[in-house]
Amino acid sequence: MSVDMKIDIITYKDELQQDLKSMLRDYLNLVAEEVKHDPWIFEVDIAEALDFTFQNLSDFTPPKGKIFIAQNSNQTVGTASIKKIRPDTAEIKRMYVKPEYQGNGIGNLLLGNVIEEAKRMDAREIFLDSPPPFKPAHQLYEKYGFEIFQEYPEVAIPAELKIDWVYMKKIL
Repeated sequence: MSVDMKIDIITYKDELQQDLKSMLRDYLNLVAEEVKHDPWIFEVDIAEALDFTFQNLSDFTPPKGKIFIAQNSNQTVGTASIKKIRPDTAEIKRMYVKPEYQGNGIGNLLLGNVIEEAKRMDAREIFLDSPPPFKPAHQLYEKYGFEIFQEYPEVAIPAELKIDWVYMKKIL
């Protein structure tokens, strides 16, 4: 981490809605850019995806889940969310660090917080799904003990995207 960078991981609050929306738009743009090519050739409706997320934000608030925000000097630079999908199972959603901040350990901080929150939620396992091109993210997950696994029932992506998609699992 660079010397002049002070990263704080905080819990999402409503006054951060625009920051979160901006981060998730960036994340969705990144995904949309990848999946418009073979083998998917899929168009992501970013406005619709954002609307869906914010209409269902309660799935990511206690006791069902939590949204973490990474900040550098009060500037939002990353996010990660966790939600309960079964009584003993959680799912990581939309972990993202702005490109200009990647490589500074922010993903490690976010993922560590997400894993600790899953434990507090009494989860015994965590699942996630991820686009195949996001290899640095997959390597980070593997560093934390996630392993490639099969698709799980709660995966909420369109069938057209499931080609070569990456599913991972960690036992807590």
